Amino acid sequence: MSVVVRSRSPLRISFAGGGSDVPPYPEKYGGAVISTSIDRYAYVSIKKNNESTLKIISQNYGLFKNLEKISDLKKYPNTSLISAAFDVLDITPKNIEVNINVDSPPGSGLGSSSALSVSLIGALSNYYGISLSTYEVAESAFELERIKAGIKGGYQDQYASSFGGFNFIEFSKTVTVNSLKLSQEVQNELLASLILCNTCTNRLSGNILKNHINLLKNNDQETFQKISKLKDEASVLKEMLLKGNISKIGDLINEQWNLKKQINKKVTNKKIDKLYNIALKAGATGGKLLGAGGGGHMLFIVDPSKKYQVVNALQKEKIDIVKFNFDSNGLQTWKIKNEKVIY
Repeated sequence: MSVVVRSRSPLRISFAGGGSDVPPYPEKYGGAVISTSIDRYAYVSIKKNNESTLKIISQNYGLFKNLEKISDLKKYPNTSLISAAFDVLDITPKNIEVNINVDSPPGSGLGSSSALSVSLIGALSNYYGISLSTYEVAESAFELERIKAGIKGGYQDQYASSFGGFNFIEFSKTVTVNSLKLSQEVQNELLASLILCNTCTNRLSGNILKNHINLLKNNDQETFQKISKLKDEASVLKEMLLKGNISKIGDLINEQWNLKKQINKKVTNKKIDKLYNIALKAGATGGKLLGAGGGGHMLFIVDPSKKYQVVNALQKEKIDIVKFNFDSNGLQTWKIKNEKVIY
């Protein structure tokens, strides 16, 4: 009888503080972000491979390969996270099949690479009987993605995906995840006030982050000051959410977006600026691009009574409006026993 280990970890939307989690800023000054996980996921399934090889299936990229050794992974695109996961957990895989699938591709601005890293750590640790706390999963996923695989970025995404829910996450030499216990009423109002849209333009976040990191390494004081304001506004947003002041969030989100554009002009382009202006003209009170910038998903804040007109204006630009809900579970792993397992 086959035993399959499955895992899923959620993608996230970030409201404020993004950039203050990117080294070397948090080590010097401490960073803080506000984010929540959503019901879009990175999935991993692991089972014994009867063909006595390492089998990799990446459903997003149509990759179905039997490999004789781990080093063969280097021959194929988008497999660096898998080999890095083996390395971080000190695993030499034999006779297993790793099947991955992500609801949104890399470059979406929703932390998909980090969610996949978390899901890989979760599934592999379960399969091989390695006990890890939620913090240890996030730390391992950070090492996997940022150090072993060399994908540039900050600290927040791995923790947001591992823990799930609404969190105020603080960064210094250590990371502290503070869960925000928002009432269902506040969550309902916030969800009713959000519009998530896919610009249908993915980007290589590493190219954009490289400029951001260089400014920090060059000790650009203006950049440090703007990032400090991003961080401070994350604390302000935390209080707004806890008090249920949803109607006041739009202005703060706008300020976050304007600061990010001032720090790094590469985060935006003509298409993104056009969508932003269309949404605000139609009635949105605030908006920002998610992730590093340059493409991916945009988030807008709007009074629920004006949501239809904003959605209608955006859809005229041939972009996708993404329906979503909040996720409160974070990483989940489970086992299935079945003679015939269907993916």
